[in-house]
Amino acid sequence: MLLLVGAGVYLYLHRGSNATADNAATVAVLNTAIDAQKGSTDFAPALDGDIVASGDFVRSSKDGRAVLTFFDGSTLSVDPGSLVKVLTLNRLGSGGIQLLVEQTLGRSWAAVSKLKTPDSKFEIKTPSSIASVRGTAFETNVAQNADGTNSVTYKVDDGQVLVTANAGGSVTVGANQQVTINTNQPAPGAATAQAPTPRLVLTGSTGLEFAITASAGATCGTENGRNKQEIFGCVANGNTVTLREPPGGRYSVLMIKTTSVPGVTLVVDAFRGTTREASRTFTGTPTLADLVRSGFTYAAATPQTISEFDPAQKVTSVCSAQATGRVFDAGAMEDRYTQLRTFAEANKGQPVAFVVTETDLTKAGNASVPSDVPATVSDLRATIDSAGVHLSGQATASVLTVNAASDVSVGSVDGKLVVRVRSLSATPLPGGLLDGLRAAIDRSFDELSNGFPFTVRQVAMRQGCLSVMGTTP
Repeated sequence: MLLLVGAGVYLYLHRGSNATADNAATVAVLNTAIDAQKGSTDFAPALDGDIVASGDFVRSSKDGRAVLTFFDGSTLSVDPGSLVKVLTLNRLGSGGIQLLVEQTLGRSWAAVSKLKTPDSKFEIKTPSSIASVRGTAFETNVAQNADGTNSVTYKVDDGQVLVTANAGGSVTVGANQQVTINTNQPAPGAATAQAPTPRLVLTGSTGLEFAITASAGATCGTENGRNKQEIFGCVANGNTVTLREPPGGRYSVLMIKTTSVPGVTLVVDAFRGTTREASRTFTGTPTLADLVRSGFTYAAATPQTISEFDPAQKVTSVCSAQATGRVFDAGAMEDRYTQLRTFAEANKGQPVAFVVTETDLTKAGNASVPSDVPATVSDLRATIDSAGVHLSGQATASVLTVNAASDVSVGSVDGKLVVRVRSLSATPLPGGLLDGLRAAIDRSFDELSNGFPFTVRQVAMRQGCLSVMGTTP
């Protein structure tokens, strides 16, 4: 019965850590080559939905990017070539957070939610200093000098950061300011202004929620009613989004109309300092609550350029709006998967995405229940969020009722889709009885992974859906 709950939805496609997200952080892998070390284990590839807690490391290679989302909604985006360790992560009885992250190398972007209680803390420790905040957005860049010492630069885009040097002294860094502190040097007397840089400013009309997603997979704006500030230099404030030093490339745009006001507009301006170098405007008349996808291309040249917006397209989920390439997201899931395989065989080297929702998985799980099992299987369901895919169900045979649940992480390792059972329970059965079953579930996941028809670049977990993106062989 548990096999049906834990693996049935994946078998359906082929018919033709003690921590929880409530008191820890979840991992979203934007590019491959993200490793995590949990407790005393060795570093191993991280997957979307993995959980990190106190004492765990996250490491990115020269190509890796990731986002850690903490239980209070704060995020820490990690650039290539970075190493961070969660020294302390606690949920307070009052609902607040106490977080201390150690960053010994590379660049990170922290978007800190407003701390709920006076005893809440969000701190980043570096080789030269420690930064303490109470609701802000800032960059931390740890560079290694030729003599083996470190230089740490903090750039603040919103709010204030109190930086205390290991060698003594503190300095407050405000919005649009920065400070650099070297190993064994005290804090300077004051922060300095950041030099004028390119930036994008997006302004939505009243009643329009929107979010943009960069080609690397990070998001900035409002998504499913939640504020997301994952892109470096991103500050989202109401109907305005600002990006400092935005990366050039393709940006997808997700929009949803939240009021009955007729018509919507979204304006994107490219500034260098105070000079506007380019501007584009999207206008449309979407239906209330419909998800709409568009996009534009930004060139970080001199002057900057912005392409015309793509024609608006109604989509079924956030994952559909943010997926790249040829997107397979409609129709029965088994038919959709068959269409994907046919497309991959006929079209070589093409970007492609396979999108499923939690409704898709729940339907598939129920459809996969055989009619001849000696038990009643009921309440099979799947939910999806940043902490992975969560599967549950109930099996009743005679006087015994088993309540089963499984948490699953999904990701890409060396271009291959990897699906991993993170936890498995079956009340009231003892855990020791589940080892063989877990092995069977893992084998079914391996079967899916080995037969997946394209090279996987990224798996994106969103509230209610997931997308697998990559390139056909």
